[in-house]
Amino acid sequence: MLAIGIPSLFLAYGYTGGPFPLAYRGMGELFVILFFGFIAVTGTVFVQTGAWPPEALLLGGQVGLLSAVLISVNNLRDREEDASTGKHTLAVRCGPKFAVMFIWLEVKLAAFAGLGWIAFGYPYLAIASAPVLLLGLRIIWGLISTPPGPAYNRYLAMGGIQLIMFAAAYHLAAVLKP
Repeated sequence: MLAIGIPSLFLAYGYTGGPFPLAYRGMGELFVILFFGFIAVTGTVFVQTGAWPPEALLLGGQVGLLSAVLISVNNLRDREEDASTGKHTLAVRCGPKFAVMFIWLEVKLAAFAGLGWIAFGYPYLAIASAPVLLLGLRIIWGLISTPPGPAYNRYLAMGGIQLIMFAAAYHLAAVLKP
């Protein structure tokens, strides 16, 4: 547990602080995928079971990608302000079109990674990924059809709902398995 906890503390500080803040260098999304996804999920599974099952990596990837949707929408919304204050987020570095495509990629990867549950023998968990894609389509359409700014708060909230819906659907599928 210390092997995960101690580096996590340093990297949490390094996310926005220190000499090389990751969030302001275009690496915030990667940080979120790694730490809110892979490390949080696999670390939790390891603490509870003492094992590192590959299924935890799959779930960690899905959770990390959906968590990254939140920061990606937030960074797209704040792109102009971030650029003026020297925060070089991915949306600032690559522009709004790339940022929207990247959000779409995060959603698609999270949804289609759900097919991996079939390979592990849990097809009912693959179904839990369907709502991710549906709400993700709505988020992307909104980002494309709405001028950037405070109106993006709606899509930020939808990203949070998307993550909660995935967690609830995954939990129900796991509990109600045949």
